[in-house]
Amino acid sequence: MDCNIILNNVIEYIEKNLTNKIDYDELSKTVGMSGVTLQKIFCFLTNTSLSEYIRKRRLSMAAEDLILTNGKIIDIAIKYQY
Repeated sequence: MDCNIILNNVIEYIEKNLTNKIDYDELSKTVGMSGVTLQKIFCFLTNTSLSEYIRKRRLSMAAEDLILTNGKIIDIAIKYQY
């Protein structure tokens, strides 16, 4: 499988599940490889770990919600798993 397709599938899964618990086992099954292999490939392609990417995406989405909505900080924090 092409690395770009793998990366796109992983990012698509993450984006759809930013407000949910992201299960690495389920994520690795969606691209057809082990969790360890997936994390190594993701890190190689993006120069960032999978967990760090998810954390940064959640943080940026939380910041966007804080700016664009009138939501309470605690509600937004809970929504993005903080």
